[in-house]
Amino acid sequence: MQSKVVNSLVRFNRWSFIQAVRHTLMALFPVTLIGSLARLVVKSFLDANGFFYNIFGIGDWLPLSWLRTFQFVFTSVTQIFFNLLAVLACFVCAYNTARFYRRDAQMAGVTGVFALLLVAYRYGRNPQMPINFHLVLLGGRSLLIALVIGYGVGQLYRWRGPAQLSDKVMTWQDMRHQAFASLWPLTITTMLAMLVSLAINSGRFYHVYARTYSSLSAAINQNPQNGWTSLLLSLALAVMDWLGLGVPSSYKVPLNTTAYVANLNYALAHGSAWHVPYKYLSSTLYNSFANFGGDGLVLALLVAILLFPGNTSLHRVARWSALPTVFNFDYCALVGLPVILNPVFLVPFMLLPLVNIAIAAGVTALGLIPATPYPVLLGTPGPLIGFLATNGNWGTLVFALLLLFLDIVLYLPFVRLNFLVEDQLATVTLGGDHDA
Repeated sequence: MQSKVVNSLVRFNRWSFIQAVRHTLMALFPVTLIGSLARLVVKSFLDANGFFYNIFGIGDWLPLSWLRTFQFVFTSVTQIFFNLLAVLACFVCAYNTARFYRRDAQMAGVTGVFALLLVAYRYGRNPQMPINFHLVLLGGRSLLIALVIGYGVGQLYRWRGPAQLSDKVMTWQDMRHQAFASLWPLTITTMLAMLVSLAINSGRFYHVYARTYSSLSAAINQNPQNGWTSLLLSLALAVMDWLGLGVPSSYKVPLNTTAYVANLNYALAHGSAWHVPYKYLSSTLYNSFANFGGDGLVLALLVAILLFPGNTSLHRVARWSALPTVFNFDYCALVGLPVILNPVFLVPFMLLPLVNIAIAAGVTALGLIPATPYPVLLGTPGPLIGFLATNGNWGTLVFALLLLFLDIVLYLPFVRLNFLVEDQLATVTLGGDHDA
C-alpha cells in the first residue's frame, strides 16, 4: 500500500506543471526567507505592540528618528519581497518551463512578467491616468495565479518559441533571429492577457477574489457560538494557504468583535479568565492552540523534519526557516519545503489545527484550563501565546507544549512519506518526464 502511494506521489511530482512549480518555489525560498526575517524585525522589534520591542524596552533607549528609519528600511524589504512575489514567481516559472523543452527561457520569463502585469492592470476612469495595478494579483496572495500564467507562457514557447540560445558565440544575425522568433508567442500572450484583463476590470471577479480571504477570516469571528461553522471556515482558509492564495503573515485575533471585547472586559473586571462569557471563541482558540508556527502548525512540521536522521536539503530548509517560524512568520517554510501544492502535507496542514482546537475546547469545557481572553504581543512564539493570553496560567503552558508534542508525532508519518518521495525524485533530472 505504501509503495503504491509513493509511486502515485512520484508520478504527480513528475508532471511538468508540478516540476515547474517546485523548482520555482525552491528559487523563491531565499526571497521569502529574507522577507520573513524582515517582517519579524518590523513586527516584533520595531512595532510598539511587538514582543521584543516590549521585552527589551526598545522605545525607551532607541531615538524615535532611528526607530522610524529602521521601520522604513525593513518595511521596504517586506513590501517589495512579498507584494511583488507573484511577479518573480511568474518569471521563474515561465523560465523553467521553457527551459524544460530547450526553448528561449529568458524571453519566456520576460513574456510571463508582461502577461501578469497586463492581467493585473487596473482600468481607471481616464485612460491617460498614471499606470495602476490590482496589487493583490502581484503579491504572495496570488502565487497560484502567477504560477499558472508562467507555466502557460512556457508551454506557448514550447510550441511557438525559438530554440534555447546555444553556448557558442552568438552573432548579431543570430540575436536578431532570436528576437523575431519571439514575436509570435509574445503577441499571442499579449492578446490573451488583454482579454483576461478586460474581463477582470469589467466584472466583479477581482473584488470577490481580493476580499475572499479577509472575508473568511472575519466570518470566523462573527458567530462565536457556532463552532462547526468556524471550523469549516478555518478549513477553507487552510486550503487557500496550501494553494498559494493565502497571505504571508501571522494570524491576528480581531480586537473589535463583540465577543472578544466581552471576554476581555470580564477578565479585566474580575481579574480572572475562568468564567468569561465566550469560552470557546474560535479566534482565540485558534490563536492560542493552533498557531504554532503560523497556519498549519508549521513549527511542528519543521521539528518533525529535523528529528529524521540525515543532512538533506529538506533539513537545511527546515533549519533556515526555524527562526521566523518560531515567531509565526512561516511563509518561507511554506515555500521552501514546499508545503504549497504538496499533496503529502495537505491533510495534516488542514486537519491538525482543527484537532488542536477541538482538544483545547474539550479541555476548557472540563475546567482544566481557562479561556484565553487577553491580547498578546505581535511576534509572540506560538507555544507561549496561550500562556500569555491567560495572564500566566502555567497549566495552559503545559497543555500547549503537550499539544505541540502531539502535533509533531502526528506529522512524523507524513514527513517520512515525503522523504520517501524525495528520495525517488532525487534521480529525476530537471524536466524529467514532462508528460507523466
